[in-house]
Amino acid sequence: MIFSNLRIIVYFINLSLYYITLLMRRINYIYIITFVLISINIQYVFGQQIPQPIAHALGCVGGNIYTNSREAMINSIEKGYKYLEVDIDSTSDGIFIASHDWELFNEITGHSELKDSIASYEDFKQRKIYNTYTPITIQEVVDTLMNHPDISVMTDKISDPDIIDELFGKIKERVYVECFSEEDYFELKKRGYHVMFSTYTSIATLHYIIKSMMIGNGRIDFVTTSTDQDLKELRRLKCVMPLHVSMFTINTEEELEKHMDDIDFFYSDFYDPSAGTFNNPKE
Repeated sequence: MIFSNLRIIVYFINLSLYYITLLMRRINYIYIITFVLISINIQYVFGQQIPQPIAHALGCVGGNIYTNSREAMINSIEKGYKYLEVDIDSTSDGIFIASHDWELFNEITGHSELKDSIASYEDFKQRKIYNTYTPITIQEVVDTLMNHPDISVMTDKISDPDIIDELFGKIKERVYVECFSEEDYFELKKRGYHVMFSTYTSIATLHYIIKSMMIGNGRIDFVTTSTDQDLKELRRLKCVMPLHVSMFTINTEEELEKHMDDIDFFYSDFYDPSAGTFNNPKE
């Protein structure tokens, strides 16, 4: 009877030790996971460099913005930009061109009466922007970048994976695609492009990032945002996981200083990388 009772006591002691061990292991896992997350973020924060400037719409030329012109692109390269943003649209006969939208293109080429009418490729190439600058195709942008292997391009307006592949497949390792859907983001990432998830088309960035993790797509780790968006959500998110952020459009020292700790890239019309300052020729 005594031995029987002893066996019962030993059994409960062993059972208690077993559950204590499991609990300690679980606590240790929590500590380990917490330590890893803290270490990653310490490395991310203290290893973070000064945000890199991006020439918005291929950059400013002669004080004019949103031209997406050959001259703007060359001017940005000569200033020392390593990242150029280009807006993508297409002509009525299916040629992909550098333009923000047709209404703006018609206006700055002296045909505002056409409103948002889409021009043919022949008509597009015959026009001059502000009577001075040369409209270009996306193929011409790629050809230029082929001669400048140290320069990357950020795309805007289109994130269809097949179109991006058609246009930029030869230089995909230097292409950052602003994506407007989760499907495009993960498909282009799988194909070898740098991808940025557009937050200004979504009211719940955190929702999309967590949702993507839960369904097994992989984490969204690069987003684009704007200076007029509420950054509280992104800041909370960056506290628990590394997250790259590009922001548009920053055109003053004050604006850059305000967001310096939040961003990795910034789109600008008037930043001069060669001087490290902002310069608006029309001011």
